[in-house]
Amino acid sequence: MEGTRHDRNISRKHQKRRRITLILLSVVLIAALGVTAYGYFLYVKAEKVATVAHKTLTRGSKSDLRTAKVDPVKDNFSILFIGIDKRENEPSRSDALVLATFNHENNQVKMVSIPRDSKVQIIDPTQSRDYGETKITHAHAFGDANDGQGADYTIATVEHLFQVPVDYYVQVDFQAFVRIIDALDGVTVDVPVKLVTQNSHDQTGKNKIVLEPGKQNLNGEQALAFVRNRKSPGSGSDFGRGRRQMAVIQAIAQKSKQITSVGKYGQVMDSLSGHFETNLTFGQLVNLTRYAAKLQGTKTMQLKGSDNMSTGVYYYALDDLYLQKVRTELRRQLDLPATSGTESSNPDSAGSADTNP
Repeated sequence: MEGTRHDRNISRKHQKRRRITLILLSVVLIAALGVTAYGYFLYVKAEKVATVAHKTLTRGSKSDLRTAKVDPVKDNFSILFIGIDKRENEPSRSDALVLATFNHENNQVKMVSIPRDSKVQIIDPTQSRDYGETKITHAHAFGDANDGQGADYTIATVEHLFQVPVDYYVQVDFQAFVRIIDALDGVTVDVPVKLVTQNSHDQTGKNKIVLEPGKQNLNGEQALAFVRNRKSPGSGSDFGRGRRQMAVIQAIAQKSKQITSVGKYGQVMDSLSGHFETNLTFGQLVNLTRYAAKLQGTKTMQLKGSDNMSTGVYYYALDDLYLQKVRTELRRQLDLPATSGTESSNPDSAGSADTNP
């Protein structure tokens, strides 16, 4: 009897891990979930949304760090999730970056959250300009100003930072984020401290978002403020914001599994239309949701560092030793050979933690 209960507990944990990973994907792939649940009507709608969203990177169909194109159905692969702050008459900046690496042999995904103010070498994939070291959020702005290549510059910069290929990317703007959560009738999170944040239109005063501490249901605007805030006392700066982003991913996972109507799936898909882009094809998106359902574990990592104002401008200074350990773990996850400077005798000490109890 005890063994049976133990088996059930393990099964529930595995199911929870799969849901969390699946919903990280389904911030943009939730349309495909609707396809499997409700058939042809949503299949056509989802395919239309995905076709509009499909973009080809300037580099082509494979990373420059790969010798051959990766097939996510059978090869280990990576996806960079990019949340952008899109404003009128300004280049877009990346306000949230999560690199997810998938391994078919161990059926695990390892994710690393990258603080937006991390000071890194910005890489211009066209090799026409040296931007030097600055905040990683600027990579997207530099690229966006150069013929709309925000994703190209961000991907090249992340590849240089971690020394691993970024095979695919999924980019969502914050308007889609707000609409998705509103379509889900909000998400429930535990607000750790009082957070005061400008709204999605950068308005303060009477339009600012004020979140009091405690467990509560947040609408789209409130959830966006929750994941963006890094300046309120006790918010934990960029490190705290990274943890809150992961908390919202889990909250979306919890809420989206409760969707029971074709109309609700349709609303979520409408929220995505015109507000996300990816180099994944619709067929690959559908296959990824099926693959995510088989995953046995999810591990999250967050880069260590320290606040730095030595230049008069705020940066998040990354811990180099810790960064090396994360590089090692990511390369092992993708089954890539170690490179100079990435060896580590204990990669699991890189601050990774199972996202589940």
